[in-house]
Order: sequence, then C-alpha cells, then structure tokens
Amino acid sequence: MSREALLEKIKKAEAAAASDIEAAEKEQVSARNKVPIDQENLLKKAKDSATSESQKEIDAATSDVESQKSDILKKGTKSNSDMKKKAEGKVDAAADKFIKEFLESLS
Repeated sequence: MSREALLEKIKKAEAAAASDIEAAEKEQVSARNKVPIDQENLLKKAKDSATSESQKEIDAATSDVESQKSDILKKGTKSNSDMKKKAEGKVDAAADKFIKEFLESLS
C-alpha cells in the first residue's frame, strides 16, 4: 500500500473513530438526562404501589372492624333482651307475691 493510501485510510479511521466518540458522548448525555425521568417514574410507581397496598390494608381493617362491631352489637342486643326478659319475670313474680301477701293480709 502506498503512503498516500495508508494516510487516507488512517484519516478515514480517525474520522470514523471521532464520529463514534461523538455518538457515544451524545448517547451518554442522553442517558444522563434520562436518569431523572426514570427515577421519577420509579418513584411514582413505588408510591402508587404503596398507596394501593395501604388502601387494601385500610379496607381490610375497616371490614374487620365492621365485622367485630356487628358481632358486638348482636351480642349486646341479645344480652339486653335476656336481661329484659329476666327483669320482666322478676317484676311479674314480685307483683304476684305482693298481690298474694295483700290478699292474705285481708283474710
């Protein structure tokens, strides 16, 4: 190969290398600029996921509380009903006893 051809080949290789270096630098700058956007997207996804999970936990806890509340109200209502029946029975027994003793005192 002649000296001129060799020099021409070196110039072309240098130009190609310079072009590759420039493209790589542009890609690096682009990647650096994209990182904050990716971080924002990752943070948004993480926040959305956390919000969704916390809402599910809140809904489950609310459901559990409502279930317990319902059970407590049912037990309380039954207990009140039972106490009312016992009280009515005692009032009736006391009234019968009073009437019986009153009638005995008249005799």
